[in-house]
Amino acid sequence: MHPSCRSHFSALRRMNAGLRVAAVLSMAVALVACQSQFQKPSDLLFAPTFNKTRQEIPYTYNTPYDCRSFSGSGWKGIASGRVENFDLSYLISQAGCFKSQQECRAWILYMRSYIDMPRYMRCEPFTA
Repeated sequence: MHPSCRSHFSALRRMNAGLRVAAVLSMAVALVACQSQFQKPSDLLFAPTFNKTRQEIPYTYNTPYDCRSFSGSGWKGIASGRVENFDLSYLISQAGCFKSQQECRAWILYMRSYIDMPRYMRCEPFTA
């Protein structure tokens, strides 16, 4: 092998080793920082932006989508299942009435982001 090629390969090997060391050191620093900031699972990064307590789960009662006040024909969406929030686990069931099937499906998809183990999630034709 030509001597200049050898020097390039050894420089490349040294650079890769240096990058590996830098990556390992940065991960170690990040893990140490995480250990000092987060004391429990609910302190994780996304906890403040996506809370799944009973009070935070969307509901349709006393809204325009409440089936008790719905008139005419449309679609009734029912979403039920189990919600897991770290050490808390509970069952929920919500129903909403919508003018179009697209609205109903959008609501079902939105509820699906909160329900971890769905039991029943459907949109059915509804006439009040």
